[in-house]
Amino acid sequence: MALTSGTVQDLFLYNLALASGTVQRRGYTIMLSYNIYAAYPLSTFFEYPLLVLQDVVMLGVFLSFNNMLSAAAILPATAASYFAYSIAVGLLPHTLITTLVGLCTPISASSKVVALLAIIRSKNSSTVSVPSWVISAYTSLTRLFTTYVESADFALMMNFGTSLVLNAMIVAAAVTYKPTYIPKTSKKKE
Repeated sequence: MALTSGTVQDLFLYNLALASGTVQRRGYTIMLSYNIYAAYPLSTFFEYPLLVLQDVVMLGVFLSFNNMLSAAAILPATAASYFAYSIAVGLLPHTLITTLVGLCTPISASSKVVALLAIIRSKNSSTVSVPSWVISAYTSLTRLFTTYVESADFALMMNFGTSLVLNAMIVAAAVTYKPTYIPKTSKKKE
């Protein structure tokens, strides 16, 4: 479910800003690497490998369609892969790894806050897929519960709790500012 809702949101995301997608991808990668580093069961973070794979494929398609895919684009991807590997196997100091995980919450929250503010400022939610945000909120709730039961990792619980609240706020704003369509009346010829 998270994969489907992420696809709808990511298509919208890539149409708006490649930079925002890149930041979000980094957050997913750090969270994936951290969960591997902490040796948590795959069931507690299985969506992250799918989200990272989905984002990498979508980035490749985006770069390809915009004629931006080149050997120079591979270097940052290689560096990012090595960085994720360094986290996963513990090559970086534990303090740095936990700091990076703590930074994922504001990174994730910032894109949601921007979306929420855009809806509120425009008083229009026509570009928002309410079902995909409901699925995201539900996924955050289940991840929060699963993390509490499995590990009670405070950093992960803060991430999922913040995500749950912001996803719910986006749903509320989208429903509140749902556009009302007034049918056009046709003028009769006299």
